[in-house]
Amino acid sequence: MADDPFDITSLRIDPTDPAYVGKAAQSRKQRKRGRHFIQVPFGWLEHLRGASGQVYALALHLLYLHWKANGAQFKLPNGMLAIDGFDRSAKWRALVELERRGLILVERRPGKSPRISVL
Repeated sequence: MADDPFDITSLRIDPTDPAYVGKAAQSRKQRKRGRHFIQVPFGWLEHLRGASGQVYALALHLLYLHWKANGAQFKLPNGMLAIDGFDRSAKWRALVELERRGLILVERRPGKSPRISVL
């Protein structure tokens, strides 16, 4: 029975095999995003001088979403931000800071994701 193609021991995957490590934990959307890049305008770099790491990271994320939306206004849900290490309160603190720096406009909608316009 060693050559049986339906033998359960022959179908097991070794979790330490490098070919499978980390693949199951990432969604297709996350793997696809890993191949993308972001262009940052110099004006944004000047406005972001002295900003915290979370504000800077969210600014880069917003530039990517702005490009993906072809320059249109877009929603900013919590899902993908949570994967990147942002909780809801950190998202809102960073949005307020970016709005204060004059980089974005935030349309606040109670109970819904905010709509972002990049300036």
